Amino acid sequence: MNNYLPGVLSALILLASSCGNEKNCKYKPSPIFEAGLPHVVRYNYEQKGSQSLESLELDTNVLLEISQDVCENTQQEYRFTVPGNFSKFADSLWLKEASRQLVFLSSFSPKQSALKAWADVIEMRRSQMRLGEDREVEPGVFVRVDRIVSPEQSTLVLVFSQK
Repeated sequence: MNNYLPGVLSALILLASSCGNEKNCKYKPSPIFEAGLPHVVRYNYEQKGSQSLESLELDTNVLLEISQDVCENTQQEYRFTVPGNFSKFADSLWLKEASRQLVFLSSFSPKQSALKAWADVIEMRRSQMRLGEDREVEPGVFVRVDRIVSPEQSTLVLVFSQK
């Protein structure tokens, strides 16, 4: 097992574990960020049962939205949206940017430092990853990097899941 994955697994386990059914979920999601952190211009967190949506407007002109579902299959989805059409960028750039964004976010406070472990996992597996495809990084633990582009805006999508 590599040195980064125990931290990654711990981060997923802290967020949630399997539970019996949607109505009786054992865990609830927790905010990953908070208002007042460096680079956070605007912040919002909403939670309902085992799901949450966290929105951050960053001083880097990025809108970050994080959705979590922590009941049956734990999943976190990070959406980094910026103005502009980035459709001509190579797939490899999107994978590199995913890692870069996580390193940046991990610097906000000690609470977010675990995001650096995810950046390291993506960086280590980057040559084996393909946009839009789940990549198993440990038994039952998956990472997916994808993109959504339009002439007006582009979104980098990162999905971390435990199945």
